Amino acid sequence: MPKFVPLVDLDPSQLKDSILITGFQGFGLVGYLTTLHLVRELKLRKIGFIKTRYMPDVTMYTREHGLQYPFEVYFGTAGEHRVIVVVHNGTPLEKERTSYAEYLASLAKQFEVKEVILVGGLTQELRDNPDEKYRWIPINNTSIVLNNAKILEEKYVIGPLALAMMFIQAYGIKGVVILPFTEPYRPDPKAGAAAVEAIAQILGLSISVQKLIEEAAIIEAIEAERAKIEKTIEESEKKTRLTYI
Repeated sequence: MPKFVPLVDLDPSQLKDSILITGFQGFGLVGYLTTLHLVRELKLRKIGFIKTRYMPDVTMYTREHGLQYPFEVYFGTAGEHRVIVVVHNGTPLEKERTSYAEYLASLAKQFEVKEVILVGGLTQELRDNPDEKYRWIPINNTSIVLNNAKILEEKYVIGPLALAMMFIQAYGIKGVVILPFTEPYRPDPKAGAAAVEAIAQILGLSISVQKLIEEAAIIEAIEAERAKIEKTIEESEKKTRLTYI
């Protein structure tokens, strides 16, 4: 069974009534990019990590956060709220995803959190119009209401996020799932920005998404350049074929 390993001395009562936010490295890396951005913008403190039996054997050092763990837990304040953010620098191995998702729910119960916010990505095919940024799902009669977005109904959610949703529901914890529309197969900071804006609305404060927008512009420029190169190569090959006809 996974275990929370504290890295600082912290009275557990300080975590009571917090809002726990997390996401995984799924479609568009939306959950991951969102949590990373929140930690950076809200200047949260790393308080521990979640140890699993089969932890990914990779790490790195950053000046801002020190040595990196696969599943890190951050804590701090955001306006009038206390916030816990679980950052998934890695993905739990398939053989222990169920136990990991259940542990996340039990940890939220242990910390006596007020609400849980889960973040994932949603395929663009479900978008009704270009202005629609995200859909959401309520869990256990949550007090959170996102009136400017539609609830996602009768559509499948898959992967670690789905498991987390099921156990949050089973453990009787209130919360929401925020699902921005995304490009599934590449990092999508713009979708992360949509999630951050929704979370800022829930927290009742302003959180800058400028860095995410800048990252999105860089990725889009790279994609446009790649498409231009591919088109040039395709036209060149077409001319070559015509030469031999």
